[in-house]
Amino acid sequence: MDMDRWDGYKKKKKKKKIPHYGDVKPKNYRAVYEEKFYNILLRLRYPAMIIIFATGFGVLAMMIINNQTDGTHVLNFLFHTVISISTVGYTEGYTENIEINRLFSVLYLIIFFPLAYYFGLAMAINVFLQSNLPTIYKYWRMYKAMEKLTGHYIICGFNEITKEVIKNLKKRGFKVVLIEPNNSKEKEIIDFGVEYFVFDEPHKRSVLLGVGIEKAKGLITAFEENTQDLAVIVTARLIRPDKDEFYIISTATNEGAGEKMKLLGANEVIVPNATIGRRITSLVLHPPSPTISRFLEQIAYGERTDIDIMEIKISENSKLIGKTLKDIKMRQETGATIVAIIREDGKMKIAPSGDTEIKIGDSLLVLGHPKALKRAQQFFEEFEEENQHQEVG
Repeated sequence: MDMDRWDGYKKKKKKKKIPHYGDVKPKNYRAVYEEKFYNILLRLRYPAMIIIFATGFGVLAMMIINNQTDGTHVLNFLFHTVISISTVGYTEGYTENIEINRLFSVLYLIIFFPLAYYFGLAMAINVFLQSNLPTIYKYWRMYKAMEKLTGHYIICGFNEITKEVIKNLKKRGFKVVLIEPNNSKEKEIIDFGVEYFVFDEPHKRSVLLGVGIEKAKGLITAFEENTQDLAVIVTARLIRPDKDEFYIISTATNEGAGEKMKLLGANEVIVPNATIGRRITSLVLHPPSPTISRFLEQIAYGERTDIDIMEIKISENSKLIGKTLKDIKMRQETGATIVAIIREDGKMKIAPSGDTEIKIGDSLLVLGHPKALKRAQQFFEEFEEENQHQEVG
């Protein structure tokens, strides 16, 4: 019977399943500031002990001098001790043995006033002044709130590029967590209005896990050195291998580095110099209308709040395959418009008519107000979910 119990115990005590990215614990940034707070309390133990000892000695001595050790007058003598040590001098806490009580009070103040005040209260005040409690509490609250984030974006590196990214994502209501290795940028980050940030190395698994990469929507890395971006991409993709579920965007100094980043797991890589050069060339070859140019830039860069564009991919199991655009009545249901369809072979059909048939592998480009696009996304998701339920049935 004992052996059976032992076998049962061993089965229960199976090894914990190790994640695919290794047995790495998330870095607990909130716990760092909790430890700082506990250290402050630890530094207060000596001042507190001095004040408690001085007060307790005064109360006990007064009880013995006045022969009232039965405990019925403890509060009265505590009051007298406190007003004595605080030099308030409100009133005397005794009515008998006045001379001996006053002598004791004089000696008590001579000895314990400097001990309790200078070494007790002064030390406690000094601890509070040097500990920077408001800052500790502010960071503790920030990291506590950061732990609850879902669907956020992780930004690696604080520079002119990521400033623009953070500013535009905030306009759209996305939560952002910044990882910056250089803590000398703290004031600049706070002044810029970054809500969540940590000072650490973003290529470490514990750091990315600590900022909630498992619940994040994507990661953007834009360091000046390609090696830093490469290290971040490798670590992030190790933790979140699904490219469709977790999007990684990076910058690169040249096309060659960009190709390596894509091979290592980046969904998109932007080469700033090449992008600027192509943009200038397009303006030279096709001088645009200022109004049209500004309009397209606002859509492309997500600046407009009254119109946007998104892509809907048609999977091989979609219930929409074989239906025409007028059959699904997407515009009537959502208010958004399908402005183009990109076929699986790469051919694009601009301004498709209502008779256009939806095929396997199509990408539908949908234009409309952000609210309409949200309704359109839900509209297409409902078709996918309905088809899945039918397959299960």
